[in-house]
Amino acid sequence: MENKQYRAIIKSRSGQDIHIRLLSEIDLLALQTFNKNLSEKTRSQFLPHNYEERIVLKFIDRNKKNIDRIYVALSEDVIIGYFFLWDFIKPFPVLGIGISDSFQGQGLGKKMMGVLIEDAKANGNNGILLTTVLTNESAYQLYLKMGFKYLGDTDNIAGDGRLVRERMMYLPLKVGEVPAIHDFQPPVI
Repeated sequence: MENKQYRAIIKSRSGQDIHIRLLSEIDLLALQTFNKNLSEKTRSQFLPHNYEERIVLKFIDRNKKNIDRIYVALSEDVIIGYFFLWDFIKPFPVLGIGISDSFQGQGLGKKMMGVLIEDAKANGNNGILLTTVLTNESAYQLYLKMGFKYLGDTDNIAGDGRLVRERMMYLPLKVGEVPAIHDFQPPVI
């Protein structure tokens, strides 16, 4: 599939092609459907923001203006992943990755993270920040394998307004760079 809007094609462990492209207006309903179809367990581990129309449209606008770097991952034109670097214009953007239940365990998280790390390096960012819920041990272990360092636990305001205790981590992209104290919450509420 040759299409200039696509950033990359990655393969799942089962060999399926997953198309990666920047989030745009055409994704509004599909992104809302992606969120709605996540299991409660997955949603409790990945809840970056509210998915109502006005919020998603603000993120699309931030993406167009290069304030954020937000991607969707598609299988046969259905969004199966949503991943981003919020505040891409800051020295330490915030990483998030959500994958639909039926595509978890396919090695896509690592590949999506690779796309984001590549973008941050090309952008000259000092590093990448992230948080992960305390119960998401598999994500925590993946982040450690990818070179992220544990900074401590922090409170994060989830998209539904809940205060969630999470692990805070960072990946240094420039030698000696360490992030300042950071309050975690979606940049658009």
